[in-house]
Amino acid sequence: MARSWLPVLSLWLIGVLAAAQLAKFAVMAPLLRARFGLSLAQAGLLVSLLEVGGALFGFAAGLAIGRLGARRLLSAGLALLAAAGAAEGLSSGAAALFTARAVEGIGYLLVVIAAPTMIISVTTTASRAAALALWSTFVPVGMACGSALTGQLVDAVGFGGTNMVWSAACLAALMASLRMRPSPVAPRAGIALPQVGAWLATLAFGCYTVFVSALTALLPTFLVERTGASIGGASVATSLASIAALPGAAIAILILRGARSGYRRLAAAMIAMLLATMMLAPGTFVVAATAPLRQTTAFAVLVVALSAVAASIVFTRLPALAGARSAEDSRIAAANGLVTQFGAAGALVGPPLGARVVETWGWHALGLAITILAGAMLALVLLAEGISQPLRQRRVRDDIEPSTGEART
Repeated sequence: MARSWLPVLSLWLIGVLAAAQLAKFAVMAPLLRARFGLSLAQAGLLVSLLEVGGALFGFAAGLAIGRLGARRLLSAGLALLAAAGAAEGLSSGAAALFTARAVEGIGYLLVVIAAPTMIISVTTTASRAAALALWSTFVPVGMACGSALTGQLVDAVGFGGTNMVWSAACLAALMASLRMRPSPVAPRAGIALPQVGAWLATLAFGCYTVFVSALTALLPTFLVERTGASIGGASVATSLASIAALPGAAIAILILRGARSGYRRLAAAMIAMLLATMMLAPGTFVVAATAPLRQTTAFAVLVVALSAVAASIVFTRLPALAGARSAEDSRIAAANGLVTQFGAAGALVGPPLGARVVETWGWHALGLAITILAGAMLALVLLAEGISQPLRQRRVRDDIEPSTGEART
């Protein structure tokens, strides 16, 4: 069992490493502005540039992986991350830095679509759901690791040295990926579109990333303005809220282990978690307006953890909702491309949308907006399951009838 999880853990760590590149420029933003003469808006664009590729080309990349193979493009993605990190460290001007960051975004896109596709191909049916639930945590864990390590590295080796260290880590991951054993069954080359259930489920995941990114991006400002927290205290509270997705995924794994009898128990769990999220979200910003830092943090942690349970379950359902007939079906890569595209778009839209809500209607409206988005996520998930079940039953019947010799009616 432990050996069978080694490739899963290796691929998850590669995802964590890729996600750490999201956080490194956010931490170094003041240094970037001073070193390259960037405005605040330009520094923000440089940070978000890693997600732009996913928001624009996630689905297309998923189709390409279905055609060219996940293993090959995982290595290509890591190579681009390593090369771009080195180029960033050597950049002497803003134009070169932006170009390197754009290349880094392409590498990130390839990694985060290829890795879960490979996880599906190297796991058994019994362990696949738990492995995908673990994979769904790679962004918050990577962001937390990237923030913590980058802060230490900048103090020790400066801007150029920090980027070189991250480049070396990506190069080491590339070497490790080349030594991974291939799947026992060769992936099927080709392009196939996922069924409508996957489109709805990935749109639901996009709603999740909108409200989680808005919450975590604006929480520090809220804590400083309304609870009198220090910047350091607000930073710690936001880190706790972000990393709460990890225990949320652990809860999802426990639910998945106990729900093998069918999807209805999973649907019931998602309904319970998202309804709880909808009830708690307004309290984060209304009750906390006069509450101490700890109470605010507790509300935010619960909102992120509970919604992460539902998001993890949605991620594990993607192969089935996409209509995949095997672990090597190209619909899986296409669905992973979709979830990357909607997730990246949500991460880009969430913070400015949340800020607009606060500026127009006040902080309490942000909690209500999160409630509405969590409700939309729930409605989309239930619609995806409702549409997919008849399609799946019909497909099973079509597969069985020829072997039994029964006439179709």
